[in-house]
Amino acid sequence: MPEIRPARPSDAALLAPMLAEAIRATYAPFAQAVVYEAVIAQTCTEEALAASIEAAEVRSAGHFLVAEPVPRGFLDFGDDGDGLELRRLYTAVGETGRGVGAALLAALEERLASGTEYRAVVHEQNRRALKFWARHGFVEVGRVDTREHFAAHRGLGFEEPSEPEPCLILRRVVGSWRRTLRRRMSHS
Repeated sequence: MPEIRPARPSDAALLAPMLAEAIRATYAPFAQAVVYEAVIAQTCTEEALAASIEAAEVRSAGHFLVAEPVPRGFLDFGDDGDGLELRRLYTAVGETGRGVGAALLAALEERLASGTEYRAVVHEQNRRALKFWARHGFVEVGRVDTREHFAAHRGLGFEEPSEPEPCLILRRVVGSWRRTLRRRMSHS
């Protein structure tokens, strides 16, 4: 099981190339390169990640956690003015399916009060991620275009023409998954 700790701005130098590689490996099979390359250009720099880490340190609801040894994976969580969002949960290429994402998610929820509601936005073609989120108690509550969501909630711009990138908005309430699991086990 990986060790999870709050990120430090100095982690950004290792996380930036890991994130760019993970985004390309994840989205190349089904998403438009013009969209994910714009995301990479604007968010996968050392400066952008260091700024996200520093922002999480000063915001009461912000968390930026890393799985050690860095850069096994990380998550970025916070309030974007429209509620709490798990903005990013990525593992290094080759680490997917090894419990890193689950460990990061568990560490986040240990820091959140029971009953805290938050969302994650996932590309509808990302089947592996959708299975992960469902296993962890996330439920679909809506749909959005990636470009519109990232522009409105993360300040990203998409200047080159592209088609909509359909995503699902998933919701989770901290503590609800464990209650559901306990209920299912008691009825067995």
